Amino acid sequence: MKSNDVPREPGAALGIAYRDIPDRLAAELPRLGIPPEQVEVAMPGDLDMTGRAHESWVVVTPTHVVGIVPGYPAPEGVFGPYERSKIEKYRVFRGVGSNFLQVRTERLFLDVIRFSNRHREEFDRVRLYLEESKEGKPEPLRVFEKPNPWVCPVCGLALPGRNAVCPRCAHEGELMARTMGLMRPYAIYVAGLLVLMLCGVSLDLLPPYLTRILVDDVLTSKSRANLLIWLVLALAGASFLRALLNIAIGRMSTAIGTKVTYNLRSRLQAKLAQLSVDFHDRSSLGSLITRLIHDVDYFHGFVQQMAQGFFVNILLVLGIGVMLFKLNPGLALYVLIPIPFVVVGTWFFWHIIYPRYYRFWDSQSKLAALLNGMLSGIRTVKAFAQEEREQKRFQDAAQASRDARRAVDQSTATFLPVFGYVFGLGGLIIWYAGGRRVLEGQITLGTMMAFLGYVGMFYGPISALTMFSNWLTGFLTAGQRIFEILDTHSHVQEPVKPVTLPGVTGRIEFRHATFGYDPYQPVLKDISMVIEPGQTVGIVGKSGSGKTTLINLICRFYDPQDGNVFLDNVDVRDLRNAALRRHVGLVLQEPFLFRATIAENIAYGRPDARPREIIDAACAANCHEFIMKQPSGYDTRLGERGAGLSGGERQRISIARALLCDPAILILDEATSNVDTESEQEIQKALSVLVRGRTTIIIAHRLSTLKNSDIIYVLDDGRIVENGSHEHLMEIKGHYHNLVMIQTRLTKLED
Repeated sequence: MKSNDVPREPGAALGIAYRDIPDRLAAELPRLGIPPEQVEVAMPGDLDMTGRAHESWVVVTPTHVVGIVPGYPAPEGVFGPYERSKIEKYRVFRGVGSNFLQVRTERLFLDVIRFSNRHREEFDRVRLYLEESKEGKPEPLRVFEKPNPWVCPVCGLALPGRNAVCPRCAHEGELMARTMGLMRPYAIYVAGLLVLMLCGVSLDLLPPYLTRILVDDVLTSKSRANLLIWLVLALAGASFLRALLNIAIGRMSTAIGTKVTYNLRSRLQAKLAQLSVDFHDRSSLGSLITRLIHDVDYFHGFVQQMAQGFFVNILLVLGIGVMLFKLNPGLALYVLIPIPFVVVGTWFFWHIIYPRYYRFWDSQSKLAALLNGMLSGIRTVKAFAQEEREQKRFQDAAQASRDARRAVDQSTATFLPVFGYVFGLGGLIIWYAGGRRVLEGQITLGTMMAFLGYVGMFYGPISALTMFSNWLTGFLTAGQRIFEILDTHSHVQEPVKPVTLPGVTGRIEFRHATFGYDPYQPVLKDISMVIEPGQTVGIVGKSGSGKTTLINLICRFYDPQDGNVFLDNVDVRDLRNAALRRHVGLVLQEPFLFRATIAENIAYGRPDARPREIIDAACAANCHEFIMKQPSGYDTRLGERGAGLSGGERQRISIARALLCDPAILILDEATSNVDTESEQEIQKALSVLVRGRTTIIIAHRLSTLKNSDIIYVLDDGRIVENGSHEHLMEIKGHYHNLVMIQTRLTKLED
């Protein structure tokens, strides 16, 4: 294993070497009776057991695991060796700021090595390697061959999330190119816009030129006094045409900008809907809403800036530069004196302000997320009288946003006056140099007036371009946040060649399925089970045993890291997600109803359902009676998350929603947990008829609801520890029997 001071290649597999260990570690091993050539894995840490920064190692041989702190005498520097054959379990114990790799022997966890959070990924893989070796799985070393998901494979920068898009690799030039690519469908409109802009710039260049003629040929020499009226009319006509062009440019750029933002917002919403559940689990709702609503509007501003700001100013600078050198090349050189200062200042501004803009947008996202959480849980806030606490949290977040915005605006407020002063000096230089030429008779007064007019027009666009850099920093930050979502890959991919099932019988099979939301902390471990068509299956176990996770794999909200899940002997990864979920009716533990009518909520899975079908589903779920007591019956509009109904009523409507789809597989995840005993009995009567000929999976803490199940699976610590009928499981007096006895005693105490 390479030592800590040897850099690793970005994106390479985690630094695991099987025999290559540093000399200082190799010198320690013989004292422990470990030949260096027997080392399978050696992984470096960065803390000793007291938490002080120090090199440390865990060494794995075919027979032992040992933690070593080189330079420390035994026993302070040696932890183990522990015989692998006697180790019952491995775990990474997560503390505050540091972690421990631990082994359990004789029901006691012992520390092997301590390390900081930056090494947690490596030691999670060490733990997984040890567990897979213990279970006899083939090729356990493959866990070290995958790239680090927390590090960019290109530049090596730490990512904001597992497998997230690298902010450093999202180059500004690429963002601009992709933004321009959004204009491709409107190429004809953009071309027309460019023509109008060229015409507008030409008109802008005309007044100073006409002013020179007016001063030299009419007002000063009076030789062509008859041109006065025509020159004035020409100036008025140029102003009128410019106003018309501004109207046309504004209306066309607005049309293009609104179309671009509409399409981009639609793409972003579609992408968010397409991304797998794990993305939404780790993403802040407030941040996503901010990107969808606020950040997309920057693209409308981008079109406006291109049409009426940036491009126009670029063309003006070029056109005015040509006119200045045409009037007087020597004097035109003085105009360029402030330009180097402007370039250096703009570069400085860009590198100072851009990071501050990102912090500002990040603080806004956090503020939105905090506000969303508070308003979503307003009942909980009031129930525990935490209004003042939430107000304090919001004020702290608002203060952070205020400070970030102040840093941006103060920098801008300093930058712009400095540039204004530089431009003012440039104008004074022209007054002095040009005035001397007029006095010496080198140029005419009209030429001087025209030159000053062009100079004012020249510094104006340059000043606007420096302002544009201020807007561009905000746009690039918003663009990066939007393209970050568009570039995110869903972990649940649609199959390239999907399999079509003509009819679904409802047979479900788990074959050695292992899954963890953190892949190194499995929730389900080597699950194998078969649910036959038409069976009613109960899933029980303690909280955290993996019951709901099992359902998530059936619905393919997640894919197992190992093993397979089959529907009718077809791997669910070979089915289109929409096709799979059409055959699965899911009633979640926490019902969610939309801000819509009751009928629309019931028909959510089948928007084309007839009223009679909606009513039949409501009757089957025992909710028709209370619906008819509502002011508008089925047309009663519900509030946020079904506000206006009790918890049990919301649950029964969600059951009706699942039943209306007539799925081949019906999944009830604690579906009766929020209803009273009488309503539960009515629902059970309805379900006893509806489950016939349908595969039904019931997760329940009330074990009495599972007595009539064909088979019950008992989960414990992510594994199936028992299965059988209610009577069989009670006879063997195992986990299920213990759970039933506990519930029975609790029921008696309640009575």
